[in-house]
Amino acid sequence: MASKKLEGIKAIIFDLGDTLYTLPYSVEEYHMKFLRNIFGDDFTISSRDLNQAHDAAEIALSKIIDDNATGPAYSLSTEEWVYFDCVLLENLGIKDDIEKASKQYQKLWDELLKSQPNVLRAGAKEVLEELASRGYKLGVATNWAEDPHDLLTSSGIRHLFQSLQWTLVKGYSKPSPYMLIMNAHEMGINPYNCAFVGNKINLDVEAARRAGMAPILLAKSGASTPINDTDYLVITDLKDLLEYL
Repeated sequence: MASKKLEGIKAIIFDLGDTLYTLPYSVEEYHMKFLRNIFGDDFTISSRDLNQAHDAAEIALSKIIDDNATGPAYSLSTEEWVYFDCVLLENLGIKDDIEKASKQYQKLWDELLKSQPNVLRAGAKEVLEELASRGYKLGVATNWAEDPHDLLTSSGIRHLFQSLQWTLVKGYSKPSPYMLIMNAHEMGINPYNCAFVGNKINLDVEAARRAGMAPILLAKSGASTPINDTDYLVITDLKDLLEYL
């Protein structure tokens, strides 16, 4: 797929985190920063242990969401996020004043998110404007808990999108094809004539496959194209899209 143009594409849907937007630091680096903020500069934990604790917290939180959520628009409460933090910290071996530490941890995340740390990727606006000028319809499908409308508006790109889909609810969030199918429906385009751009194979590429769309993986610069999987296009810069569409 990577060696030829994509034919028949009428709409392009984008992930947000690490696709259209980036953070100054990785999520792992923010975790490390906040842990040391609360427990001191001497606090150390391996990336592997942090990832395992994060996975355990996600599983625990998803069980609560599965019980409470009745649709994709379900918004997580502060208490639910504190529960996530509590499970994460417990899996990191923290036991003393766990409830207090969890609330402190969540406060740091809340303050970070309120500061709108997401930065529009360099060149993204120009690529979106060019795609729109060529007649493509554009959409967003992201595993986020909050409506990205304000973020897109502040970046000056909200008007370029005909469809926004966001959810963290299991069964609706990627790799489920739900959001992508809804994007296609709202834009009035057959899913077969849509492409989806994201940065994760297990979530974004898989969701596109399940929706019957053309998967496009935005890989880190220098990454090599997988030799054992040719059903998706690999790009390292959003402007590369203009060469394939």
